[in-house]
Amino acid sequence: MTAPTLLIRDLRLSFKGYSGLVEVLHGISLHIDKGERVALVGESGSGKSVTARIILGLLQTMRTARISGTVNFEGRDLEAMSRAERHRLRGTKMSMIFQDPTSSLNPVYRISEQFHEVLKRMVPGIGRAEADRKAAAMLADVSITEPERVLASYPFQLSGGMNQRVMIAMALANEPSLLIADEPGTALDVTVQAQTLKLMRELVTRHNTAVLFISHNLGVVREFADRIYVIYKGRIVEHGKATQLFDNPRHPYTRALMNAIPRITGEGIPKIQDNSDEYLAPLVVHEGCGEPGEVA
Repeated sequence: MTAPTLLIRDLRLSFKGYSGLVEVLHGISLHIDKGERVALVGESGSGKSVTARIILGLLQTMRTARISGTVNFEGRDLEAMSRAERHRLRGTKMSMIFQDPTSSLNPVYRISEQFHEVLKRMVPGIGRAEADRKAAAMLADVSITEPERVLASYPFQLSGGMNQRVMIAMALANEPSLLIADEPGTALDVTVQAQTLKLMRELVTRHNTAVLFISHNLGVVREFADRIYVIYKGRIVEHGKATQLFDNPRHPYTRALMNAIPRITGEGIPKIQDNSDEYLAPLVVHEGCGEPGEVA
């Protein structure tokens, strides 16, 4: 049996503060198979982004962070790797798209220079001309019709939607096995967001890239993900195939998130009530969607 691209078991995170340890993650478990699109969904502060940063090895260097559990990438235990090995994975075998493309790109360097640095992560000796040719091809893949003009531009000379397409092209330039997309459409208007997600879906399908899609918006996730994990206050409270979860949401927090999807009804956006005791009920798993080695 082929190992999942990403396998997380009982991941726990706490931060050491003046008043003691503050627990953030309480035993997160999830998996993503090769080429699979999986969403991690929950409101702000639920633990989505810190999970992504642990996968990338960014929190392990913090002196105040206390991390336990297992994170395996393509069958290798990330905790057993050295700091240098984890660093080499970032931007090569693992890539991340951040939610604000304008702040993620350096405003004092042209797009071509930043693309060159990304490509050097995989091929250190790549020349500028070759990098520009590959960058132009990747920009064309994300439907940028004038890639040479964009490469010669600074990020502040481009729109938010254009910068987001540049970020997607950069993230996929080295053909990673795992792409982490952290709220990639949050800073975009609805129309540009839909176009961006459609492009990203087509590209990851073409490259057979596994995706961890982080979002608070179940309406967006419904159009993108094969499977969904719902996280609430650092706990996975429900997971299953996207179609099953939307057709039959079993957990009250999942239903609350669905009720918060904006609708053109004139009633506004419902507020999610903090019914902690009810929301922290045992994990609900849909049939056929258990973790590897478990019976759903």
